[in-house]
Amino acid sequence: MEAMAAAKPVIKVAALCGSLREGSYNRGLLRYAMELTKEEIDGIQIDYIDISPLPMLNTDLEVNGKYPPVVEAFRQRILAADSILFASPEYNYSVTGPLKNAIDWASRSPNVFANKAAAIVSVAGSLGGARAQYHYRQIGVYLDLHFINKPEFFLNAYESPAKFDSDGNLIDPASKKRMKKVLLALQAFTLQLRGCNFNLSTTSEFPRQIGRLSEEGHVLTPCTEGSLAPPFPASTRYKLGRTSETYDWYDLETCNNERSVLSLFQNENFSLKNKRYTPNVRERMYKFGLVASWVFFLIVIMLNNWVNSIEDACCKRNVFGRSLDLWVAHS
Repeated sequence: MEAMAAAKPVIKVAALCGSLREGSYNRGLLRYAMELTKEEIDGIQIDYIDISPLPMLNTDLEVNGKYPPVVEAFRQRILAADSILFASPEYNYSVTGPLKNAIDWASRSPNVFANKAAAIVSVAGSLGGARAQYHYRQIGVYLDLHFINKPEFFLNAYESPAKFDSDGNLIDPASKKRMKKVLLALQAFTLQLRGCNFNLSTTSEFPRQIGRLSEEGHVLTPCTEGSLAPPFPASTRYKLGRTSETYDWYDLETCNNERSVLSLFQNENFSLKNKRYTPNVRERMYKFGLVASWVFFLIVIMLNNWVNSIEDACCKRNVFGRSLDLWVAHS
């Protein structure tokens, strides 16, 4: 119990904004995230990194394997972080130029994004930046950057009620709650990637008590300051299928339901009305019905031709028979 009650370590989150505009709504999301970590959420430190000083990617700037000072300072701050929080608008159905440039600099050898957890939020027009988010996730695949799958955060800044004030600060209560859930999910997934299994029952803000899966499965390990493992390229926990989905307990319940259905089939005394046809059985029944219908039509056609041939034979016999009778009578 003492191990389960151990305090969570503090994770460091590097926050990057894809918009350089002074009153950027996406930067407003990051400001609110930093307020949350100071007032409501324990165990997270957000380091906002300004990407505007970065030069455009040019390998000619790399001299003797060294990067320009501003680029090297940026890369070191990314390397020191445990996870990444992106906030980006959508430009032309895709990512923004400044943030893509920053990602390209950080991905230069050695890739400082590798094996880190990440989350992305976006403020844009009608779809709230959804198309840009999917492109960022595709980029993350090559960078070995592990994005949380849920909750997703898309925000349309131009629909009523107003989501931001005149200074670009987030004021919408519903969006604030969603932003809090994103940070909590990012925190949980970061600790999973670092091999730290803490007791989530002490954190009431989590959407679901995913700690129940850990309590029933692996033995909980104490989570103290400095116990974070280094980025893992071959963690056994990750190979066991622990994904970025934060609702593992829901998946466990689904598996239990499937096992109960399987046990129903294995029971020798189950009744016919409880039998469930699998897709393979339905497919075979469909094929059997199709073949039977074709056989039926073929039989009908054959019978029709046979009847017609019999009628023709009868008609010919009657005609020739009468002709012979008339010839005999005439002669």
